[in-house]
Amino acid sequence: MKKKILLILVLVLCVSLISCKKTDNNEGAQNEASEAYLLSQGGNINLPLTPFKTFNPILNDNLYYYYFKDLIYSSLLEINDDSSLNNLLASSVEKVDERTYRIKLREGVKFHNGKVLSADDVIFSYNYILNNKDRSFYYNLINDEGNKIFNGSANFTINRLDNNSVEVKFASASQNNLYKLTFPIISATDDYNNYTPNGTGPFKFKSYENNKLLILEKNKSYFNGQASIDTVTGIVIENPDNIEGIFETGKLDIYTAFDSNYSAFLNSSKYSVIEFPSNKLYYIGFNHKKKLSLDLRKLVEASINKELINKEVFSSNLALCQGFYPEESIFGLHDIKEKEDLSKLSIKKNENHQYVDENNKLIKLSILYNKNDAKKRAIANIIYTQLDNAGFKVEMLAKDASEISFNENYDIYVGEYLVNNAFDLSYMFSNRSANNFMGYADDRYEALLNNLYTNKIEYKEINNFLQDEKIYIPLGYEKNALIFKENMIFDGKINFQNLYSKIKDLIIVSAKS
Repeated sequence: MKKKILLILVLVLCVSLISCKKTDNNEGAQNEASEAYLLSQGGNINLPLTPFKTFNPILNDNLYYYYFKDLIYSSLLEINDDSSLNNLLASSVEKVDERTYRIKLREGVKFHNGKVLSADDVIFSYNYILNNKDRSFYYNLINDEGNKIFNGSANFTINRLDNNSVEVKFASASQNNLYKLTFPIISATDDYNNYTPNGTGPFKFKSYENNKLLILEKNKSYFNGQASIDTVTGIVIENPDNIEGIFETGKLDIYTAFDSNYSAFLNSSKYSVIEFPSNKLYYIGFNHKKKLSLDLRKLVEASINKELINKEVFSSNLALCQGFYPEESIFGLHDIKEKEDLSKLSIKKNENHQYVDENNKLIKLSILYNKNDAKKRAIANIIYTQLDNAGFKVEMLAKDASEISFNENYDIYVGEYLVNNAFDLSYMFSNRSANNFMGYADDRYEALLNNLYTNKIEYKEINNFLQDEKIYIPLGYEKNALIFKENMIFDGKINFQNLYSKIKDLIIVSAKS
């Protein structure tokens, strides 16, 4: 494999120009700032995989292959690090009306087998998802519950205009409609009974050794610019719990820390780290079936120290938020509220500094949580202490996950939501949603949702209502991290939707001169 080697004088201080997060513990490296480095145009990187059942990106149910497939396949649109959308296989997106878009494809894009991309491939990919609705993650993306509730139709439609254009007609005017077009495009002419990976992405299939190695090579015809590296090797690791240790031995070049404490990597000069909010939102919910008053919900929120929970439970790896979405997301906008004067609330304390109701009875709060989930158990213990110190009488309802019933006599629930690629979470508090297990119901909120799904208001108004009414208390999104070996430069930002999509631009620092 021939490499073009450029000898460049690289000051380590210049590496701060890249977005990979380096800590201040790099003093040793900075002292070597006068030494030259060889930057390689080429090379190989090793990425982790776990055993997967299919190469087919639409039928895949494996987390590691879900991200790995973005090296092979492309979608019409891709999601940026701030949750905005960017054209990928689409060269243009024209809004015809509130529900209709015309999408023109990039001309001359080829699948790895040489077949030219056409509108037929887009329509085939969409129909393939519909025909495999019980097997495909993407079916829930294009036909989630919010779509069923507010659109009044099962699915949107995609129709061929010409060989290079399609028209997409959605069932409503929802602002997040276009996020449904982030599914991978596959070829209409491939054999899916004996399938070999064939996409339009920056890398193409080279070889596969069953449950051991999946090797990709650079797609020299990639429409968005050739990759900086020549090959990517996916190493299949039986037990995902072993991936971190194997990464530390040097056999992997990149490691994604899911649901784990990665502070050791942040504090080491051997690694570069990019942190990003995952799709897992931790929250404290209320049992609205008991009609807990707004004043009570305000007092509960004011008694809970999110920063302490972040530090003690998540080692500060929680992206705190005030609304449904991460603060850095375009969906996370909200007005900054002034701190409320709690002395004006109807709930008061007795002579023993305990909160009592209008009949002078102690206010009792029970906290329901999964006792076998270490993080939720820790959160429950902290809020128990905080609410007790604030003046509430508190009891714990520790249950196995299988035993938790939301018909129980609880007041507060420690839980988590998983947000999908369409960023659709607000509908879960609709009284029409089967997922509204907390029993929230408010006609004002239903009116806001109807306006949101007809594109009359922005998400900011929903987020403001959430803050005002304390529907629930969002804690934050657990952060994950993409961790690189020290000899790699990656100038980019990522989120949970596009973890590997920009790795093609990674540069390997191969040696000191």
